[in-house]
Amino acid sequence: MNKLAKAVFTLTAFSVIDRALGFVFKIYLSREMGASALGVYQIALSFFFVLATLTTSGLPLITGKHTASLIAEGKVHDTRAVVGAGLVINCAVSLILGCIVLAISPLLPALLSGEEAAMLLLLMLPALLLGGIQAAFRGNLWGREKFFAVSAIELLEQIFRIAICFVMFSAGMGKTFAAIISLVIAMALSMSLTVIVFFASGGRVGMPGSRLRPLFAQSAPISALRASSSLTSVLMATIVPFLFATSGYTHEQSLAMFGAGVGMAMPLLFLPITVIGSLSYALIPELSKAAAVGKHDEVRSRTESSIKFSVIISAACIPMFWGVGESVGVLLYDDAVAGEAIRQGTFLLIPIALESITSSMMNSLNMEKQGFVNYVIGTAVTVGVMFCFYGHFSINAVCAAMFAGLVLSTLLDVLCIKKHTGISLSFGFTILGCCLLAVPCALLSEWINRLLSALPGIVGILAGAAAGTLSILALMWAFGLYDGFLMRGRTKKQMTVRRKHLPTDA
Repeated sequence: MNKLAKAVFTLTAFSVIDRALGFVFKIYLSREMGASALGVYQIALSFFFVLATLTTSGLPLITGKHTASLIAEGKVHDTRAVVGAGLVINCAVSLILGCIVLAISPLLPALLSGEEAAMLLLLMLPALLLGGIQAAFRGNLWGREKFFAVSAIELLEQIFRIAICFVMFSAGMGKTFAAIISLVIAMALSMSLTVIVFFASGGRVGMPGSRLRPLFAQSAPISALRASSSLTSVLMATIVPFLFATSGYTHEQSLAMFGAGVGMAMPLLFLPITVIGSLSYALIPELSKAAAVGKHDEVRSRTESSIKFSVIISAACIPMFWGVGESVGVLLYDDAVAGEAIRQGTFLLIPIALESITSSMMNSLNMEKQGFVNYVIGTAVTVGVMFCFYGHFSINAVCAAMFAGLVLSTLLDVLCIKKHTGISLSFGFTILGCCLLAVPCALLSEWINRLLSALPGIVGILAGAAAGTLSILALMWAFGLYDGFLMRGRTKKQMTVRRKHLPTDA
């Protein structure tokens, strides 16, 4: 197993457990809070994520990339200044953002659709500084390829949060209040562990010096891009309930629809990109090193195979989500709207996966600014399509708008990557082939689920999901869609050598 494969395996193993726990936790919250309270919680969390991504997204990526490049060039001592610059930038940004939020606190109830959501946002402000400090150290650990340590800490943070929240719920605290406080405490514990691991593994902090300006200049576009991604969630938290209200729903019903469609369904739709997220997480240092030493063929090869890999993984989940999505929503959340959102969201699986991997590649190849522009264009299209359904808004409209925006931003990213690296667009045939094969497999999954409807719901769900997934995996193998990243054909030279050693009839 090569180095990248080991990194992806490690990250995937931890990420699967982390996301599984997070998913179970979201189910627990939804059942404890109810759709309406979950909608309020989701609105406050969406606004917080916009602030948090400005300190916990772009900077660790660039810190990791700089660290990896400096190590490849033999300049290990210079990595200390990168960490110092990251701390200065993140602490300053966190404090500035906190002061801005406090200054506009009288306006927050109007912006967040109520007093409760505004209060929840203010309670989360300490987590901004905690996350900012952690991000600088985490970026260095990532650049030094300490994937196990970083992943283990992230998993422990999830465990801390679930345990603290459960204790608070059991003690009779307010549900939304307990959910927010548990987040802050868990982040404080996670930050402390990250700092300890950083110094214990030989990491050191140096004076920022000349590293301050380039680190900020390169991380700002990524932070803006990720903040825009979170801003999309904020826009949805504001626009979606509003558009539901224009279609005849009450304020309470609109929040419940938002909580079911976004708060319940979307976390499940993002589960399949766990492996893809691990790949992109491990790929950035690899691509950065290869680009730094001029290995253009390696950059091109890794880029093409990673895109195809993302398509295969996401396509393998299409039959399952389409066939049993409605039943899963009812079983897990006891909410038919969530089930419908999961089913309709099936069409988003491949665009979500491709947007995730291509945006990471844009960052690796020093095209952060263009990646930001591409994402803004996609977001604008998403919002525009939503308003096309004014007065007739539904869950289907949300999915259609997201599909249009994701496809456009991904297409723009791919064109930029092709211009920069000269990659082949052969993965287009992989996408087409996967989508065609997914249709009969999705119908098979749905048919088996309905056939077993007389049995307990979990039986039909498991049988339908297994049939759909196994059938599409088998068909993709039969049609050779795995070729090029999992199974590499023998070269002519290898075949010649092999023939020389074959026994003859003589």
